[in-house]
Amino acid sequence: MNKLKFKILKQVWNARVWEISLNWVKLTTPIFMPVGTKATIKGLILDMLQDPKYIWDLPIINLILANTFHLYLRPGDQLIKDAWWLHKFENRNWLILTDSGWFQVFSLWLGKREDREHSHQVKVKLTEDWVKFSSPYDWTKHFFTPEKVVDIQCNFGSDIMMVLDVCSPTDCNKKTIEKQMHITHRRAKRAFDHFEKKYKKSRWVLFPIVQWWTHLDLRQESINYLSQYARDGIAVGWVSVWESKDLIREVVEFTWAKLPNNKPRYLMWVGTPADISHAIEHWFDMFDCVLATRYGRHWLAFSNHWDIKITNAKYKSDFSPLTNTCPCFVCKNYSKAYLQHLAREKEMLGWTLLSFHNIIYLHNMLENWKQKLLKQETQ
Repeated sequence: MNKLKFKILKQVWNARVWEISLNWVKLTTPIFMPVGTKATIKGLILDMLQDPKYIWDLPIINLILANTFHLYLRPGDQLIKDAWWLHKFENRNWLILTDSGWFQVFSLWLGKREDREHSHQVKVKLTEDWVKFSSPYDWTKHFFTPEKVVDIQCNFGSDIMMVLDVCSPTDCNKKTIEKQMHITHRRAKRAFDHFEKKYKKSRWVLFPIVQWWTHLDLRQESINYLSQYARDGIAVGWVSVWESKDLIREVVEFTWAKLPNNKPRYLMWVGTPADISHAIEHWFDMFDCVLATRYGRHWLAFSNHWDIKITNAKYKSDFSPLTNTCPCFVCKNYSKAYLQHLAREKEMLGWTLLSFHNIIYLHNMLENWKQKLLKQETQ
């Protein structure tokens, strides 16, 4: 019996609105998950995501992401378990999704490959059974196995967990990529076999992840194999890291019709308004990306027509809001001129305000899209 309950509220052509229920929390998709890497969204107080003073009359944001790699290293999964899971630790009662931690290990691996001079600092070794790596904080040695990553996320109390996969570097040949794909498949089996012992007694669910760049035949093979583990949902990764927009859309347009159509679909690392809009028109339901807050820290804001670079001189005496359609606290209370002043003075408040605006801009965009779809006649 599935713990994650879902039903379609509306479906029009290739777009849909779902209601998902998990651990006494209900949400409607499509949904954007802000990234709270280290048990916080950088620069924000999490209460801002649910306080009407900040989000006006929008539904609260009740699903965010946290990072397994960083939280495992500091403060440690056992400490978080002792604190009554991530929810209590970060004082948040809503749903939390955690990744597998592999992408961060992969980033160390890339660092090793691209920076030979300092490669001794970021040792990474990948085998069939495990990946061994050194901490970027203190260079201590650690390893991840499919079973250990499940246990770490269970210690976090994550509502939605990811399996330990493999991301292949861009310069790998197809033979190597195919080999690493099969390692991921075997890891998925190990992870789900291990998790099955906990499934009935726990509150958590586990998603497999489809990878492998723009090799569509490998995507198809991976979907065929991993769909058997999509009991509660399935994720699609590695579609927006270094590829062009055209290639991202090619993968989305290929995979949407191949995935189980009665399960939630999580498209990882997609976070621009245009890319999210394209994906929700192809039956994807969940999204995450650091871009919203990273943009904010680089003085960039989403708007209805183009991204606003608030440091541009033309905004120095512009007393209009970032947008006239966003209901967030920032757009209702601050002008572009004030935000540029914060940027010019390098005030941290500016990062906070722009990061928050970008998150709420995406949240509002999806809420408007859902309401529009719900009012359409079913085709």
